[in-house]
Amino acid sequence: MTLTRRRALQTLALGGLGSACATAPGLREGPIREPLVSINLADVAPPPAPATGTRVETAFDQARRMTVPVRLGKRGPFQFVVDTGANRTVIGVETAQRCSLVGDGMAPVHGIVGTQPAPLVKVPMLRVGMVQSSNLSLPVLPKASLGADGLLGIDVLRNRRMRLNFRGNTFEIGPSGKGASVQALGGGGGTRIPDPSRGIVVPAQYRSGQLVIFDADVAGVPVRAFLDSGAQITCGNEALRDVLLRERPELAARMVESQLISATGQTSPAQIGPLPRLRLGGLGLNNIRAAFAPLHIFSLWGLNDRPAMLVGVDVLRHFDEVTLDFGRREVTFTRARNAGPAVV
Repeated sequence: MTLTRRRALQTLALGGLGSACATAPGLREGPIREPLVSINLADVAPPPAPATGTRVETAFDQARRMTVPVRLGKRGPFQFVVDTGANRTVIGVETAQRCSLVGDGMAPVHGIVGTQPAPLVKVPMLRVGMVQSSNLSLPVLPKASLGADGLLGIDVLRNRRMRLNFRGNTFEIGPSGKGASVQALGGGGGTRIPDPSRGIVVPAQYRSGQLVIFDADVAGVPVRAFLDSGAQITCGNEALRDVLLRERPELAARMVESQLISATGQTSPAQIGPLPRLRLGGLGLNNIRAAFAPLHIFSLWGLNDRPAMLVGVDVLRHFDEVTLDFGRREVTFTRARNAGPAVV
């Protein structure tokens, strides 16, 4: 849904963070089984690292998320959103039907607002360029809710290296640790970047199975920043909102009541407002808008009592490139050349 500032009530859809209960005709239902499918990947086995990398052309969906061509067996290509906020790759109902995928039971799926059961299908082979994953069991959700034929999740990306090239409109995926020379910085604020066009490496960690940057803050407030390329808008928890309003009470007058809609159709009340200066490692960003909401996913991660945020594609697009190396646990930001000096 297109965002507009003219509406008193804004409705936002956060793509990959939402998930739905959908039963495709012809797909066999079965008993709900463990482990849970959720947007953390603690229960997802890493795939073997590919021998070579690949680069594919990309497109963008209506929410400006990056999509890439994916083949399921001999069928496709299908357009999947690159979603670092989803622990499992997700297949659209229509895509599963076209590929005649066999049902594989049911599983609870955690979304931004709550939990829903969803059918699973067996996927013998999934390929992105030359990178291939085999024998997957994936949730099936409506294409209308996903906004694409599917979501490409961390089960395919984990232990690999991916580059979202927004400037060149390409997506690269390959072995961890392979890539161009970058400048390793981060670990503290106030860093002046000599040549931001080379790229700045920010250390990351796994938290609840997600890649998260701990060296981040909003207007000096330390925050845990989860990178979610499937989210249309950056979203902070209530703990972050409360701290910011306490330290900057003038921000309250600029908050607008809104809703967040997950792919399940569930909604959560939210407030949309300006986000003071956001720092990720050695890079600072201004003029960011964010949603603040009591999301189920923050409860799932045990982060209701401390500032945390999901960094969506709206923020990631401030860079020419964003590279996530899941094997080395680091993120490389390449600043747009006309963005000015990257100084915190």
